[in-house]
Formats: sequence, C-alpha cells, structure tokens
Amino acid sequence: MFSCQDDDEIFDRLTGETWVGDLGFADRYGEKLESGLFFKNNGFGYDDQCYFDDPRVVTTMDFRWTVRNGDLILDYGINQPLLEIRGIYVGDSELTGVLYVDGRNDGSITLRRMR
Repeated sequence: MFSCQDDDEIFDRLTGETWVGDLGFADRYGEKLESGLFFKNNGFGYDDQCYFDDPRVVTTMDFRWTVRNGDLILDYGINQPLLEIRGIYVGDSELTGVLYVDGRNDGSITLRRMR
C-alpha cells in the first residue's frame, strides 16, 4: 500500500499536532489504552496514554519517529514493538493507514487530530 502524499507533506501535517486513537497498547492488567501522539519537528515525540473512558493520563512514553516512502515509523525503544503505519494518509482531522506491529499486519487504523 502506498501513500498518495509525499514524505515532506506527511511530516509537515503531523508535526506540532496530537493524534489520538488505538495503537494496541494495554496496561499491566490487559486493559486497553488510547494513545495521544504528539510529534515534535526533531524526530522525537511522546505518547500520552489513557483509558478510553477516562481522559487522565496513565503513562507517557517517548518515541522516535520518521516518515519513509509514505510510511510512518514509531520506535518506542527497547522492550517495545516497532510500530509502522503503512500507506499513511494525513487529512485535516484524521490520519489513516495500516498498522504493522513488529512487521505483522494488525489492521487498518484511524487516528483523530485533537484541536
């Protein structure tokens, strides 16, 4: 799957914004967490994670990010899976693509831009 946007356009649309949705993270008891990804323009960012029914932040995880050939790569570091959103499209209010976790297809995802 290929993105119809070039890497520079994707980078510019992501930077300085928070994108919210389900990237498959859970707490130590298996309760699902929603991610709030903030992308800095230096290739770093952070993920404020909370429960879907409670907006209070449970944990914050730092990540490195890059866009390569229309794919968004999120590296959370040691002991965390490498996340890729392939064929990414970044619109005004939504980010869509196919989530790959350590190279395995995890299905289509949509993240919403917070305003």
